[in-house]
Amino acid sequence: MFKSFGNERLTEWRQFRQQLEVSDNPLQDVVDFWGNAPFVNRYLNPDNPKTWPDPWHLILDDKYDDLGVALGMYYTVKLTQRFMNTHSEIHSSMLPTDREPRFILVIDNKWVLNWEYKTVINTENLPEVRNTRILWAGSGLL
Repeated sequence: MFKSFGNERLTEWRQFRQQLEVSDNPLQDVVDFWGNAPFVNRYLNPDNPKTWPDPWHLILDDKYDDLGVALGMYYTVKLTQRFMNTHSEIHSSMLPTDREPRFILVIDNKWVLNWEYKTVINTENLPEVRNTRILWAGSGLL
């Protein structure tokens, strides 16, 4: 998808979301998919979710900083029947070893996406999640 343009990119993203409906490991599929996104320097304002792009503009603009990747993962799961009613949160974390904040997606207070590259982590194995700041939370679409 990330090598396509315009509406073709939107179509490929839709096809990917349809595959998640029957996937045996949909969250791993999501982190693998978004692990291929072209990365840019800080682009989105983490302190103002009202300025974040809607799903279609995020995909069409094709600019993904760390927050944009977490947001793309969020939109990808929320725009499926399978995950549309799950509680999801976008968090910010700044560990002492980090030079820049990291942005993660937490699903059902159990799964963490975007903490490590192409990895889904159970919150039980990631105590640092307790020390993050929630930027956005809810069961519906932003």
